[in-house]
Amino acid sequence: MIRPHGDKPYHTGVAVPIFSLRTEHDFGIGQFSDLKVLAEFVKRSGMDIIQLLPINDTTIFMNWKDSSPYRAVSVFALHPIYLNLSPYIDELSASLKKQYASEKKSLNQLKQIDYEKTLALKWKFAGEIYKKSGKAILGSKKFDAFFLENQAWIKPYVAFCYLRDHFVSADSANWDKKYEIYSESVWIDLMSDSKIADQINLSLMVQYLLHLQLKEAVDFCHSLGIAVKGDISVGVDRKSADAWANPDLFNLDMQAGAPPDPFSAVGQNWEFPTYNWDKMAEDGYDWWTRRMKSMAEYFDAYRLDHILGFFRIWEIPATAVRGLLGHFSPALAMPDWEIENYGIPFRAWGIERFTEPFIKDWVIDEYFGRDNRDYIVSQFLDYTGDGNYRLKAFVDTQRKVESLADTPDWLIEGLYRLHENVIFVRDHQNQFMYHPRIKMLETLSFREFGDEFKHKLERLYNDYFYGRNYGFWEEQAYKKLPAIKGATDMLACGEDLGMVPDNVPNVMWNLQILRLIIERMPADGDFVSDLVYTPYLSVVTTSSHDTTPLRMWWEEDRAFTQRYYNEIMHWGGEAPQFAEPEIIQEIVKRTLNTEAMLAIIPLQDWLDMTGDLRIENPAEERINNPEHTYHYWRYRLHLNLEELRDNEGLTDFYHQFIANTRRSKNE
Repeated sequence: MIRPHGDKPYHTGVAVPIFSLRTEHDFGIGQFSDLKVLAEFVKRSGMDIIQLLPINDTTIFMNWKDSSPYRAVSVFALHPIYLNLSPYIDELSASLKKQYASEKKSLNQLKQIDYEKTLALKWKFAGEIYKKSGKAILGSKKFDAFFLENQAWIKPYVAFCYLRDHFVSADSANWDKKYEIYSESVWIDLMSDSKIADQINLSLMVQYLLHLQLKEAVDFCHSLGIAVKGDISVGVDRKSADAWANPDLFNLDMQAGAPPDPFSAVGQNWEFPTYNWDKMAEDGYDWWTRRMKSMAEYFDAYRLDHILGFFRIWEIPATAVRGLLGHFSPALAMPDWEIENYGIPFRAWGIERFTEPFIKDWVIDEYFGRDNRDYIVSQFLDYTGDGNYRLKAFVDTQRKVESLADTPDWLIEGLYRLHENVIFVRDHQNQFMYHPRIKMLETLSFREFGDEFKHKLERLYNDYFYGRNYGFWEEQAYKKLPAIKGATDMLACGEDLGMVPDNVPNVMWNLQILRLIIERMPADGDFVSDLVYTPYLSVVTTSSHDTTPLRMWWEEDRAFTQRYYNEIMHWGGEAPQFAEPEIIQEIVKRTLNTEAMLAIIPLQDWLDMTGDLRIENPAEERINNPEHTYHYWRYRLHLNLEELRDNEGLTDFYHQFIANTRRSKNE
């Protein structure tokens, strides 16, 4: 168990998704059992913690879009794709064993993950194993105990899986009406049909075996003194087993996301429903308490994804595609009279001037080009007088624009931007209250105002976004976080990147929740985060799954790299075009030399410290690009873990490298 200021005050580790692992026994993707080999490598390298991404089932779309580990179908269920089938293959027929070996060889030769094929084959062979051994597995006393302890979530989950597959849709609105919301009667109805019960029991068997394999792997890590850190996704999919079984706990007509940040200029739309925190509070956040206790079965620590969401979440209407039309929730919205107190003629000029898309000829020219104006006007706009237009009904929301068939990207982009060309957005709870649109000072609508009103709007904007809600949001965090953190003894870490209110670090310190520090992502607007001032209660790293790895980052912005090379690294002359091993070593060394309790470096960056083991093309190391709502998460190590574990020169190098940093204070 790792604790702040414990017997071992500093910890060093590696971050890598389960799916990215590669061993000799894999089947096209990393598996829970691979943690054992990874732990041996970590131990020999002088590290003591492994950090993973979420490991829950994400089967919503039933295609490659489910590869994102952050779109859970259940926050309790483990992903079937991580099941190691090899211990059970000997029970199958000779022809099936031959097919398994052939498919395994083919999948393991791929540089990246073939998500759809791998998952389909795993389910096929799991079905064959169920025919042979399912009755014995599900008839054991150990399974009975597992089922009894987890029935609150596992019954709706496996019922959901059957109905999703049967109706070829995760949306319960597309199912028979009697299945629209989960209840015990749904479970009884499904299990009364022996054929349906067989399919449900297959899912039960898979969840049980996954539990056993993950528990065994984690116990092995612990036997080597290696801690395991999990990841708690900020949300669940609206078409999930959790939302189906507990619809009152979610705002299903809203979407969670993030305001514009270095990852995305138009904000992020995760398309998750936002939490109904008032309803959750009624039973003392029981759903969260059970979620945390489930995590604690496997993990010593956790990363609370987007901890700012427990202060406030960026909430986007279901009609919007991008993040710019959202607002923080909860937040202290502005009534019309308060806006007018800033000298803005909000009602006198017509509220629609501020809340509806501002569209004139010059705006159309700016977004689409003068040559396209007549086409845009005739096809997509209605004239309303005084040189103004409004969007036609068939494109009057971004979702409607998104659904247009055979439409070029430039046209979709322009229509999105028209929708976003507003000064205020209406509050989602009260349509007569308003929030300044994020980045509204950069809109063409803002440009139309004279200097006097621009100054007034800018003052209102700054007052609203920088201070108005801070105390209110702090109250919200203190309502939720103590109950969630107090549910287990796991070490709590928060991902607090992005638009961070000034009081968030103090709240996290008071609750003993570790912050996340990435040098190239400063929270205060500086060039980079000054690692000298890294607090002890923090996790420091060089990259994350949402950023480019170090080598790729080094090549992104030549001017930034040159300044970093001279001012931060204090190396003279012209910066190298590429990040050679000594560059990566220097950055990692400076990261390990911080005061942070945890220094956890992505496995890609560890490998890039070497000249012979790094991958040729650094772009192939990237895990996710958050600018894309649907990114194919398919990165896989180019080397087997056994090869890394058994490379004495490599593990000795890491061990000595770490020993020559602040981490050695543990000795």
